[in-house]
Amino acid sequence: MGWFDYLCSSHIIYPRLVKLFYANLDNSTSCVANSFVLGNPISITPELIAETLGIPNARITHFNDVEKLEALGICLERPDFNPIMSVTSSHLPIATRIILLLVTNTFLPRDGSHTLPSERDLKFVACVKNGTVVNLPCLIINHMLSIPNHVPYPMLLSRIFASLNLDIPDDEHNIKPSHKQLINKAGLRNYNIHFEDGLWVKLHAGGREQVREQANVRAGDDEDDDEDDAQQFEMRANVETSSSSSRPTLESLQARMDFAQADIDYLRGRVDLIYEGQATLIQGQANLIQMFQNAFLRRQSSQCLLPLLSTGDNPISNRAWKTPLIPATDQTNPQCGVKDTCS
Repeated sequence: MGWFDYLCSSHIIYPRLVKLFYANLDNSTSCVANSFVLGNPISITPELIAETLGIPNARITHFNDVEKLEALGICLERPDFNPIMSVTSSHLPIATRIILLLVTNTFLPRDGSHTLPSERDLKFVACVKNGTVVNLPCLIINHMLSIPNHVPYPMLLSRIFASLNLDIPDDEHNIKPSHKQLINKAGLRNYNIHFEDGLWVKLHAGGREQVREQANVRAGDDEDDDEDDAQQFEMRANVETSSSSSRPTLESLQARMDFAQADIDYLRGRVDLIYEGQATLIQGQANLIQMFQNAFLRRQSSQCLLPLLSTGDNPISNRAWKTPLIPATDQTNPQCGVKDTCS
């Protein structure tokens, strides 16, 4: 992808300037981030990011054309997956999980739990795995504009500020990142993952392999692990004071909770579909009952009319309907109330 130098790069971070940039960021529908820093207008374009980081600025800028099921198959590396399953990071192979961590922490960083990757994250990982070139500069700018309440890419923005020759005060507060923060070795050990013979290997709990891993950790080539732990978790003092097994337990519990919540949401959706189906069936039954009732009433009406149609009393079939409705009185025969006009 041409992103290796970007991943390995390091630059001084100016936290206050980064916050000023996002505080003055204009809402824009185009792929340009406009803001003000120290009274200077800043316009960040994909071309500027590509030039600053030395990465390509071409190919796809969104993942609408990438099918979700295809991305799932690429990420899981098996064709026989359940298409309605809730994919968590624990379902992914080690290499895919590492790419996912790069996506959610470096390329498109976001807060919150990364246990349940989003559809966009999975499509991004699938493009990286199958070699589809992604326009990272455009994605970075769109990500900046989509999360105004967060301050992602502090190192990238500080590097851009320096390249624009801003008049940064000498006493401006800055942070110099350490290479020790690039890899969380303690976190890898918690997941029983280590680098062996050019491959990332996950060891099963128990047995000689785990003992060998502990021996390698104490062998001396990772002497800076304690410093890594302090720098990596300095914002989590309560975790540091607990036992070494508390953090993976909490993360596994969080993963289980996220997975259970995803299942609950799926079941809730299925129940809603069942309720909608029941409502449709009830309405269909009511329509059938109404249709049968209407047919029964029409049949009863026709049966009531048949005797009238078969006798002479029916005014429609009798020619007597031509006579006046008010009968004439027979003057010659007073005992006859009605004149017999038919005789």
